[in-house]
Amino acid sequence: MKRQAITVTIDRDGKATVTVNGIDGPACLAATEALEQALGTVRSRERTQEYYRTRQQQASTVHNVR
Repeated sequence: MKRQAITVTIDRDGKATVTVNGIDGPACLAATEALEQALGTVRSRERTQEYYRTRQQQASTVHNVR
């Protein structure tokens, strides 16, 4: 599993930037929703390559071997 991280950077002018790493697809928007509401109005949004990746799911089947 990839490491997931949300980084908030606030510059001297008070502008906050939220960066998400390790969360594929639109789940990153849900992960930052509360932060964005707490910080104020979103002025712009830049989607990374991770946003456009579909989440890879793994499935395993176990068979009894006799």
